[in-house]
Amino acid sequence: MYLKKTPSRSGRVSLSAVQGYRDPETGRVRQRTVETFGYVDALEAEFDDPVAHFAEVVAAMDAERLAAEGPQTITVHPLQRVDKRRTNRMAAGDAVPMAYYGALGVEAAVRSNMRGRRTGFDVNALLRLLVMERLLAPGSKRAAWESSGRHFYRCDLSESDVYRGLTEIARMAGAGVSRANSSIAAAGIRGLSCGYYDCTNYCVESGGDEPRRKGVAKERRPNPIVQMGLMQDANGVPVDFRIFPGNVHDGDTLVDALPEARRAAGMGRVVTVADKGMNCSKNVIATVARGDGFVFSQSIRGTKGRRELREWVISDRGYSPSANGTFKMKSRQDTKTIRVPREDSADGRGHSVEVDVQVVAFWSRKYAERARHERERVLEKSRQLVANPGRCTRATHLGAAKYVRNVGFDAATGEVVECAKAPELDYAAIEADAACDGHCCIVTSETGWEPARVVDTYRELWRIEEAFKVTKSHLGARPVYVWTPEHIQAHFLTCYLALVIERLIEHALGNRYSAGAILEDMRALECSSVDAEWWLFDHRTDLTDGLFALIGEEAPRKFMRTGDIRGLFKKGREVRWKAL
Repeated sequence: MYLKKTPSRSGRVSLSAVQGYRDPETGRVRQRTVETFGYVDALEAEFDDPVAHFAEVVAAMDAERLAAEGPQTITVHPLQRVDKRRTNRMAAGDAVPMAYYGALGVEAAVRSNMRGRRTGFDVNALLRLLVMERLLAPGSKRAAWESSGRHFYRCDLSESDVYRGLTEIARMAGAGVSRANSSIAAAGIRGLSCGYYDCTNYCVESGGDEPRRKGVAKERRPNPIVQMGLMQDANGVPVDFRIFPGNVHDGDTLVDALPEARRAAGMGRVVTVADKGMNCSKNVIATVARGDGFVFSQSIRGTKGRRELREWVISDRGYSPSANGTFKMKSRQDTKTIRVPREDSADGRGHSVEVDVQVVAFWSRKYAERARHERERVLEKSRQLVANPGRCTRATHLGAAKYVRNVGFDAATGEVVECAKAPELDYAAIEADAACDGHCCIVTSETGWEPARVVDTYRELWRIEEAFKVTKSHLGARPVYVWTPEHIQAHFLTCYLALVIERLIEHALGNRYSAGAILEDMRALECSSVDAEWWLFDHRTDLTDGLFALIGEEAPRKFMRTGDIRGLFKKGREVRWKAL
């Protein structure tokens, strides 16, 4: 550390204490201003020789710094027991997510919405705790409250405060999402060329009123479920989420979710990308009528109404193969017949309209091999069903009956019922499915797009499918233990904010690390108590260095004081999007 004299444009000279440090991201030695003392001409009224005086001050500051950074003595008592009345292991991996939580501006949204309301506790502290625990140790709300003492920031809440606070969190969910979207858009991170939408369901531990309802659960469990629709942008960063009752079909959610997502993110025209579950007349009308576009996959298996389309897709005519022969593609301009219901018609009568679309078909060897292997597993069950129908049920041989003729199941028990003819394999159905292996069809309103762009756009749909995987597995969003509609909404808001923060960190790291690797590294960053003020860190990787470089800090040292660790969180909260 040394005294630096800096001349200004007006000719005045300022004095400041400067310290050299190594940039954790680039490795270069840079300068950091520790303290600014003022201009020399102004300081001369107080000191005879300001330069000499503050040179001594800087020398004393540097000596104090070196003493603090030098070897320290920690006294160890061999017979001392672990203090079971205090927290001896603390979490420090949320220093980086805390910076993003502050940069998203969610705290400001909470403060604004809580103005004039008396709760007796800090709702923002509760939301912050639930989001951080969702990232570091996903579990129940009670488990999050019990772990509040392992963080380096205050969270003075009772157990009843947690559950009362969920209602307040649900009330301001829309404002929190909108504020986060505004911050992301202002930072230039939002990619609004396309919006990727999908819907999935989460099992709930208890039944009751909406949104908990019995429905077609993807986990095939008997529990009631709730549906969550999620919209992401072209960069894979979530835009908005919406909760639906468990008995609502996936295809019926887009109409309600899309306007909310557009409003939350301030979108203009957006091209919605979704799988074939969303490809219905209602959703096509909803997108086209608003001046938006769509990229939907189109089923070609068992399509009776568009047999011509299926034959065109599986025909080799018109395909342009790739150089290595593992991929081929073709396209054509077409029309899609949309049935407009009478409630949406101007004259009150239902009718059909034609929408101009582009149809893109492609074949992939990888997809063909995967479809063949999947069909072989189903065929094995079909052969068992033919050989021993009495031993089979609908539950044990799910999907196998589509390749078997002369077989039926009892609606109540699921057991095979006797038919006039013996069960036999349906070779025509097997051959029809085999002909479709590896073929995919995409229909889009963007008739001017190149076919390759349509395919590339649709292929990015895997990002939202991965987001659901991250939410369900890594963030522990299922099963849902809370049961009131407000508490369920609050639960998914904390999961959504945790997903947004993880995605922003993943994006800032150049998408070099998976969500699982990032969360695992943050969760491993804990420290153990050495004595009253010293903590021992035992985890560091290249990813750890990269995470803390995002907030302009070096990774925690092996030994750190409590005040220095809290300083990481304080500095992280001061970081804004320019650094992130």
